Amino acid sequence: MSSKTGSPRNEASGKNADKKPSAKGQDVNGALRRAYESTVDEVIPQSLLDLLGKLD
Repeated sequence: MSSKTGSPRNEASGKNADKKPSAKGQDVNGALRRAYESTVDEVIPQSLLDLLGKLD
């Protein structure tokens, strides 16, 4: 019996790591980035800040 080091799955993932994302993948990445950035930029309502202050 011969033994292999590593698995085919690991080798395949190494090959895929070098590929550029597809146009669809880039669209999804951009949409997620925009959603994240808009969420981070949202203003926290004063009522929520007041509630959080009561926890301290």
